Amino acid sequence: MNADKTQEANPEQLLKLLELQVAAARERRTSGEIRRSKAGTIGIFVIIGGAALALWILTLLLEQMRPQRGEPHEVVNVSTAEGGR
Repeated sequence: MNADKTQEANPEQLLKLLELQVAAARERRTSGEIRRSKAGTIGIFVIIGGAALALWILTLLLEQMRPQRGEPHEVVNVSTAEGGR
C-alpha cells in the first residue's frame, strides 16, 4: 500500500530541483569570493598604512639626527692632537 501512495518524481521535477541546487551553490560560491575580496582589500590597506607609518617614523628620526641650521658645527682637529705624540 505504501508503494501506491509514493509517487516517482517526474523528470521536470528533478530538473527543477537540480536547478535550485545549482543556484544555491552558485550563490554560496559568490558570497565566499566577496568575503575573500574584502579581506584582501583590508589587508592591502593595513600593509600600506603600516609602511606609511614606518616611513613617517624614519623621517622623524632622520630629522633629529640632522644638525640644525645656524648652529656652529663642532670641529675636532685630530691631526694636532695626534701630532704631539
